Amino acid sequence: MILVIAGTSDSYQIIKALKKQKKNLIAAVTTDYGEKLIKDKFEIRVIKKRLDQNDMYNLIKNEKISLMVDATHPFAKEISKKAIKAAEETGIEYLRFERKEVDLSQYAYNNAKIIKTSNYEQAAKIANDFEKIFLTTGSKNIEIFLKGISNYEKRLFLRVMTFPAFIKNIIELGLPPANIIAAKGPFTKEFNQSLFKEYGADVIITKASGDSGGLKSKIEAAVELGIAVIVIQRPKINYPLFFNEVDNLINYIKVNYKTEV
Repeated sequence: MILVIAGTSDSYQIIKALKKQKKNLIAAVTTDYGEKLIKDKFEIRVIKKRLDQNDMYNLIKNEKISLMVDATHPFAKEISKKAIKAAEETGIEYLRFERKEVDLSQYAYNNAKIIKTSNYEQAAKIANDFEKIFLTTGSKNIEIFLKGISNYEKRLFLRVMTFPAFIKNIIELGLPPANIIAAKGPFTKEFNQSLFKEYGADVIITKASGDSGGLKSKIEAAVELGIAVIVIQRPKINYPLFFNEVDNLINYIKVNYKTEV
């Protein structure tokens, strides 16, 4: 049995390819939205839970998992670390799929101002030196920016997914509703430019989430408008076996797991 730890658009491609190979698999997600997306597309069992270390061990044992495919978001470092540990201690194979990074050097023209940072706190500190900040990193770490950016009520604008619970939490933390843009991507370069201009942004903050995460369209939109871009780099994890092409991952599984697992 294969366990696919899902939650990204990449994971849906992987599930589709594994189903085509007639592999037995289970998907694990953390949100109702993620569960619905998979169940709407595929006839497979989906476990919706924020798995802790013991949950990982029990899932591997009870479902007789022999292969784990981690296709979580590049910034979901905690679940990846738990998965690696569980795989090592139970003796099963762990495969990591992570979308390719965008080469930021390609934007070294027209005096493009792209600032790399290693964490959210550093990004907030740098952004505080700008006037109007457009945040596109999601709601999970919003408190860091509310603490790190002075007078944020007039200067910080956040684009976030259209989940009422997320929006409610953000408002309760203190960001005014007028500063919240609730929308579901992907977004075009032109749409991004319209938003950046509408809110008078002179810097945007994003994560190095890859092209499928919309990074290129955000950077291109900002660079053309002369807006600075702060890019939070991916966490560094020593993965046992790593793929960034779905075909390569599937071929590896096809060769090494010839029978249904």
